[in-house]
Amino acid sequence: MYLLSVLAGCQPNTGNSASRADSAEMTQDTLGQELLADKTFILDRQLDEISGHTFLAVKPELLYAVQDELGAVFTYNLNDGTTESAYKFAGSGDYEDITTDGTNFYVLRSDGTIFSFPTSLDAPKDQVVTTKGLLGKGEYESMAYDPTSKNIYVLCKECKQDKGNPAVSGYILNIGTNGTLTLQQEFKLDLNKVGEMAGKTMKSMRPSAITKRGNNQWFVLSAVDNLLIILNEQWVPQRVIRFGKKQFEQPEGIAFDAQDRLFISSEKNKGENAVVYQFNTIR
Repeated sequence: MYLLSVLAGCQPNTGNSASRADSAEMTQDTLGQELLADKTFILDRQLDEISGHTFLAVKPELLYAVQDELGAVFTYNLNDGTTESAYKFAGSGDYEDITTDGTNFYVLRSDGTIFSFPTSLDAPKDQVVTTKGLLGKGEYESMAYDPTSKNIYVLCKECKQDKGNPAVSGYILNIGTNGTLTLQQEFKLDLNKVGEMAGKTMKSMRPSAITKRGNNQWFVLSAVDNLLIILNEQWVPQRVIRFGKKQFEQPEGIAFDAQDRLFISSEKNKGENAVVYQFNTIR
């Protein structure tokens, strides 16, 4: 059973979080699919431009996040709604995603540079490992750790080699000592099958976040295309979920926690606050 059937219109509520109201009926959206978030978390101003988040199994109550202006990791406590700036790893920049292998955090900058540092968040700044030049020239927003291969996966948002081709370029990175990274291989996400499932021609796609669900499926989120794509381990599409433009302000982060709950974070954009949506099960 899939965790999701669609990302639907869960608008921010007042307060730090709001539980899903019990209802005998679910509202059908225009695409004939249904879903309500089990909880929504309203973030404070420090995370207005949240661009990625991840979890550590040893601290399940904490969501670790980056926002796309500051080179810092923030923690958001799901239990009490408090936000703290936990660790500054670099100066100002365009930081787009964060993932972890449980030992190190890895933060992706939009130019393809990756910063790694221990999850203890106590390493001196001169020990932060900065990896440049592994990825092709382009713009990047999506990165995730794969617990099966123990590698890092990165998808292009907009890369020159994909122009005119119905494909998205991806990179598989090996993790070495102290969070060092090396390129293992490149791969392609074929958009022809995605387009068939989405019911439209897909000449391009601009991923904004990816995550791996346990050892089984990849989830690719595109805020620009209003799509969530579920793929198997070989990156073959299994399901394409379309959501409305007004259902999220700007969804840019996606990650599962250790309890297999899916969390999607959305920047403030033109809304009042940035929001994190928690999805537990489907009906």
